[in-house]
Amino acid sequence: MEGIRGQFGYPRRWLAEAASTNDVAREWALTGAPDGALVVAARQTRGRGRRERTWDSPAGTGLYASFVLRPDWPADQAPNLAIVAGMAAFRALEKAGVRDLRMKWPNDVLANGRKICGVLVEPRLGAERIEFAVAGIGINVGQGADDFPPDPRQPATSCRLENAPISVDGMLELLVQSLHDAGRAPFGALRAAWVAAGAKEEEPEL
Repeated sequence: MEGIRGQFGYPRRWLAEAASTNDVAREWALTGAPDGALVVAARQTRGRGRRERTWDSPAGTGLYASFVLRPDWPADQAPNLAIVAGMAAFRALEKAGVRDLRMKWPNDVLANGRKICGVLVEPRLGAERIEFAVAGIGINVGQGADDFPPDPRQPATSCRLENAPISVDGMLELLVQSLHDAGRAPFGALRAAWVAAGAKEEEPEL
């Protein structure tokens, strides 16, 4: 996939706390942040997923990152960015040593049936082209079992609980590289891998 270009993962803004890294990245994109610009927060106070669901974001234990993407794509291809970001997170977790991974349509990643990662892509569309998109990716890295609020609909897990210890910084670098690589992969092969990883053969929602 052509379009995700430049010194990917830079410049970076590191925040001790943010309401939502997606909101910060969107404002940055509106003022000219380049493709691959990255916002990382140690804690989010209003992290969110699809349909405004909350994403628990305690300090110091998870990766909360949002990337500015400027793909040279038609506007009607914007939903495919969720596949790119979802598979990037999936492959970063594989590289970190997490096993029994599965994609949950459209763009959550499960480990042993428990949610370990969520992705939220929010595009800004022009009349014909994608102006930019913000890809927010949250990964549970160091949480223990007592760190998650009870959620019978979708239990959560972390790299630590899946016997794949890694630092938040280490997870970030794996994610940057994986998103960089996914952005350059042939999209047909990437979508096939997304389906093979468990996602339904449907259009992803944004």
